[in-house]
Amino acid sequence: MLITAVLLGVCFVILVGLPIAVALGLVAVVTMVATVGPDLLVIFIQRTYAGTTSFPLLAIPFFVLAGNLMNVGGTTERIFQVAQLCVGRIRGGLAHVNVIGSVIFAGMSGSAVADAAGMGVIEHRAMTKAGYTGRFAATITAVSSTIGPIIPPSIPFVIYGSLANVSVGALFLAGIVPGLLMAVALMGVIGVAAKYMDLPRGEALPPFREAARIIAKAGPALLLPPTILLVIFTGIATPTEAAVVAAAYAFALGRFVYRELGWAATVEVLWDTARQTAQVMFIIALAAPFGWVLIQQQIPNAILNAFLGMSSEPWVILLIINAVLLLLGMFIEGIAIMIIAYPVLLPIIAKIGVDPVHFGVILVLNIMIGLVTPPVGLCLYVVAGIAKLSIAEITREIWPYVLALIGVLMLVTYVPAFSLWLPHTLGYGVTP
Repeated sequence: MLITAVLLGVCFVILVGLPIAVALGLVAVVTMVATVGPDLLVIFIQRTYAGTTSFPLLAIPFFVLAGNLMNVGGTTERIFQVAQLCVGRIRGGLAHVNVIGSVIFAGMSGSAVADAAGMGVIEHRAMTKAGYTGRFAATITAVSSTIGPIIPPSIPFVIYGSLANVSVGALFLAGIVPGLLMAVALMGVIGVAAKYMDLPRGEALPPFREAARIIAKAGPALLLPPTILLVIFTGIATPTEAAVVAAAYAFALGRFVYRELGWAATVEVLWDTARQTAQVMFIIALAAPFGWVLIQQQIPNAILNAFLGMSSEPWVILLIINAVLLLLGMFIEGIAIMIIAYPVLLPIIAKIGVDPVHFGVILVLNIMIGLVTPPVGLCLYVVAGIAKLSIAEITREIWPYVLALIGVLMLVTYVPAFSLWLPHTLGYGVTP
């Protein structure tokens, strides 16, 4: 009865329009008072503070800052030009460019929304100018942005690693192959669409000198992803320290190399970063007492018994978990899902023998799909604003790509090697 009341309470408070952070905190307070009494509110204050003191969480503002600086400082434009040089000339080439651009940008920002808001403006403008419909351009821009938090660095992996006490470095490695699988799946659907929709061909390959000039200009930007990974996996810096390196590098590119980042724009970027970070940290802070309430009332154990009562087969339980997460993703913001789900689901995946690093990839991939599924897909709203279209117009074209992403999710779920092979091979943070 208490389980139902707590979970329904969260859903109700969210549906009436209160922010997710307020919903989590309010339900935690009500549950504490109802079960023990007002004296327990001391725990609420302690857990709220403790929820924000994890060192890896310091990476969040710096990765957000790096993405914002690249969007304003000219880096995204040059990434797009390189992607266009690679695949832009084939039929449907700019749609493929959209995906490749997101793969490259994923190695810099770690945020789907940063990809959709930054690369999305350039990609949508270029595609519509080349003859693609606005709906198709918006659809590809939205679905390709989901690659961002899977390929490292990744803000959701930082949050999950901090909450679940899992190596962030191992999570970064585990996301590389699934992220590339997402790109291949999306490009496969685009290839089919190019044939049946007679999509435009891109421009011919430019002369060698022009191509070399494009690559040379983008070279400093393209060095950022391997730089981030190198300093992490050689032990020079932690993921948190690498986030600082990424932000400093992005500032240097925009200010001194490309010279498109003025001081006024820098101040605006810092303000946007502070606002975005505060929104994320507010959710994390108030989710901590909510998680404590779940554990204190033994709700994860009750849910575990309910899952095991349905089936003892790991593949069935994983299928149910994926279905629940995909459903939640249609209505609740991704970070909130992660924070609500991890204390409930970690005991379940431990019971059925799923590696927590592997599960981290499954969880984040589910959340990314939720970003492009109506009615509350955040990337859909970002891209709809860029394209000046309604959510319904984009939704009509998005389902083949969502199904392709779900196909990748199933592969990653049931073939753990896609996630764990690279961490195992490099011996980083995971015991083979």
